[in-house]
Amino acid sequence: MIRPIVVTLVSLVFAAPAWAQDSQPQGAMPPSTGSANMPMDMSKVGSWSRKPTDEAKVRKEIEAFTKESDSVMRKSDVRAKISRIDFPILMATDDSKGKVKSGTYDQQQYMEMMRPTFETTEDSQISHKPNITVLSDSLATFTDDYSVTRGGKKYNGRMAGLLVKVDGQWKWKAMYEAGFGDVPAPGIGGSGTTRGHEQQQPRREKPKK
Repeated sequence: MIRPIVVTLVSLVFAAPAWAQDSQPQGAMPPSTGSANMPMDMSKVGSWSRKPTDEAKVRKEIEAFTKESDSVMRKSDVRAKISRIDFPILMATDDSKGKVKSGTYDQQQYMEMMRPTFETTEDSQISHKPNITVLSDSLATFTDDYSVTRGGKKYNGRMAGLLVKVDGQWKWKAMYEAGFGDVPAPGIGGSGTTRGHEQQQPRREKPKK
């Protein structure tokens, strides 16, 4: 199996203050910005306040993590595979018409969707051309232009997503790959990332009168 690769939610992170403001009901008092309503100290928030202390070190950690992922994904060890994910995980793709499909999955949902794939190994050859962007000591984006040879055929693709450091360990937090929205059944893409599926709410029957 091939390792999953991921990309960032940077735009969502930067939009967080706007979300907070938009969520305030009309006429409501704005939240306090500090003691005695003093203006927020912008030097203590934002990306400039969380620059990597050692970017080269973080990059090496992520490179080691992703290289290890190739080995883990080839084994039928489900526990090892899911231990490398920070749940819930966000997954997204699009279909041939450009319609985006995405959803968040907790561990049980992810296991149910991926178990058939996790328990199967395939003889594939893959090469990677990764691009790591270190955002902080605990956040990084990862984009991979990869090629995979399977069944005598070679495929070139691109994966992207988000990596987070939790309790000292790097884990996948989001995975993205285009082109799998037309696939009806759960599965994986060319580089090992789950095909995106829209989340569906369970139907609730109306109470009988």
